[in-house]
Formats: sequence, structure tokens, C-alpha cells
Amino acid sequence: MVSTTQELSTSRARYGASVHESIRQADWDEWNRLRDPKSDPFLDPRYILAVENSMGSVCKFRHVLVRDNVGRTAAIACLCSYAVDGGVLAEGGAKQVASLISRLAPPLLRFRLLLCGLPISTGSCHLRFAPFADRAPVLRHLNGIAQDFAREEGCHGLLFKEFTPEECRDLGPLGAMGYRRADSLPMNCVPAVYHSFEDYLSRIRSAKRRIIRRSREKFAGFGFKVENRLGGEGAAEIYTDEVHRLYEAVLARASVRFESLPAEYFRELARQLPENTLFTFVSREGRIVAFSTTLLCQNLFDQLFIGLDYSLNRDCDLYFNIFFEALAAAFERGPRRIYVGQTSDEFKHQKLSSFQVPLSLYVKSCSWWGRTALALGFSSFFPPRPLREDRHSHA
Repeated sequence: MVSTTQELSTSRARYGASVHESIRQADWDEWNRLRDPKSDPFLDPRYILAVENSMGSVCKFRHVLVRDNVGRTAAIACLCSYAVDGGVLAEGGAKQVASLISRLAPPLLRFRLLLCGLPISTGSCHLRFAPFADRAPVLRHLNGIAQDFAREEGCHGLLFKEFTPEECRDLGPLGAMGYRRADSLPMNCVPAVYHSFEDYLSRIRSAKRRIIRRSREKFAGFGFKVENRLGGEGAAEIYTDEVHRLYEAVLARASVRFESLPAEYFRELARQLPENTLFTFVSREGRIVAFSTTLLCQNLFDQLFIGLDYSLNRDCDLYFNIFFEALAAAFERGPRRIYVGQTSDEFKHQKLSSFQVPLSLYVKSCSWWGRTALALGFSSFFPPRPLREDRHSHA
């Protein structure tokens, strides 16, 4: 593993950076100065290490600490190279084209991207600035590091992901570097104003309450056992390959699949973040039939991934109820924000009363033909993703 140092001089500031192939090499105390441990678990070095340990066979990483000319940490960022299947990501008319290409020439749909971020769909970015940092030169420096890494890896494009509107205010200089801003899938958020799931039910419309209670009654009638386990309470051992196949069943039905996670990712979350991961297991007759995995800290409850046995779903609403159980655990902990993922928008709005937060990507190609393709069909590759009309109702 190698750490390197690079410098960038400007008329206003001089910035240097240490670049590490593993988060193990970085100074964790320095890294943590630019993240809030109460609200920012995805930049926790332990989370990054969990991703490295489980995804290292398919990714390469660079972790960057940018410093100013007096040694203050100005920014931190995670970079990784990751191959994606364009056919899986395509939507709408682009999906039909991708399906044809997949039959005629499958390798043409395999793209290696250089991400500013990690190769997991969490709806969170992996770039932070210090308040004093001059964004433009810092971003130029980071872009230079990213482009060098992209050339080493033979990447087809660079992608900065995923940023809230507030975070996007820092990223305007990327436009002058050839990046284009696009919509990502919005994040669904549940209002964090309830004290329990029963409190939630008592305060929603009666028609919605009746539907949820009916679903809960179906679930209760099957005699399921529900157990919440922190990562440090043996979750890694409980998460067997058989349990992982429940995640794969959900993934197989997903309309958009950026990544396919190995079982070791979930185990590493439990090992590296024993107090910051929560696994909700649903079992019947000693066999786990559904689960939910959540990353949590004092102010945030982020429900990440689920798995379930679809053979039971029709009779007991297993899909709905694994979310209800995770939400009950969230309300009991009283975080300031509750996130429930970037898909199944209608269900999450109808059953969980969710609202949406827009997220953005910044993308550019590494080749002339890629730039031409983006110029001609940008909206096909990155379609607009308008929020629901009710987006401000719980803000």
C-alpha cells in the first residue's frame, strides 16, 4: 500500500494532499475533524474500512486529505474505481438500446467509473470541506488526483456522487472542469417526530391507519419473531449465506441496480461498527425470512438494505412489515433524521408518510466518444427525477 503527497499552487492558496490506498494509512484523528460523528456515519473510517474489506476484490481506493499551506486539513474525500453494468443502470428508452447491445456485444456495456464516493448506494457523498477551504482550488486539486487515478485504472468516466442541494453550493467550480450536473434518485425520508410506531399510527389519516393495521394483522397471524440486534450483539454470525440470499432476491427485482453487495459487506458492517449498525431479523420456526440493515448514530437512522422470502410475501405483507419494524426501531431511538432509501417511492410515501430530498451527480467522460455520447443523449443517460408534489408537506 502506498501513500503519496501532491501539491497545487494558486494565486490565493497552496494546497497539498496525502493520498492513501487504504483508509488504514490515513490519520483517523485528522480525518474525523471534518465529519460530525453524531450525524455523519458514512465517512467514519470504520465504515470505509468495512467497504474496503468486503469490496476490495472489485474496487481500488484512494482516500485524500487536502491541506493548506499551514498544514490545516481543508478537505477529505474518498475515491474508488468501480465497474458497472450499463444495461442494469439503463432506464426508459435507453434500456431497450442496452438490451439490444447486451445480446450483440455484452462487453460494450461494461463501464469502469472513477467515483468520488464509495461503490454503495447510500445516498450520501464522501467529500467534506473545512469552513475556511477555498472550494475552487481544492476541487481542482481533487479533480487532478481523480483524473490521474482514472487513467491508471482505464476508467471511462468520472462521477461525483451524491449531493444534497446544500452540498451542491460548494461544487459550482466543477462545471469549469467539464462536469455536468444531473439528478440522482431522491432520498426518501420519514418525519422524525414520532415516539413509537403506535404514536405514528395514531397521528396519520384513518384510511391509511386501517390499511397499515390490516397489514400488521396479517403479519402477526404468521407467528413471526422479530429481533433487533446491534452489530456487536452477534449480527455478523447470524448473517449467514442463507440470509444473504434474501438480499439477493430483493436485488433481483430492483429496477435500478448500481451494485451487488457480497455477504461480507453486511458482516463487516457489524464487525467494524458494532454500536452503529442495527440488524432487524424476522424469523419463523427458527429460520430467518426477512431482515433490514441500518446504519445509525445519534442524529441519523439510515435504513440501508433489506432482504425477504418472497414466497411468504403475498400472504403476510412481509415486504411492508420489515420496513414497519425498522421504523419502529427508529422512532424508539429518537434521531433527528430517518432515511429509508432511494427506491419504492410510492410505497414509502403511502405507507411510511415519507417526503423526498433531491440528490445530484456530477459526471464527465474520459474520452472524446464519451463526451459526444453525453452531449447527444445526456437526458437518456441521466433522466430528470422530479420530486413528488408533496415534497414540502413534512419538511
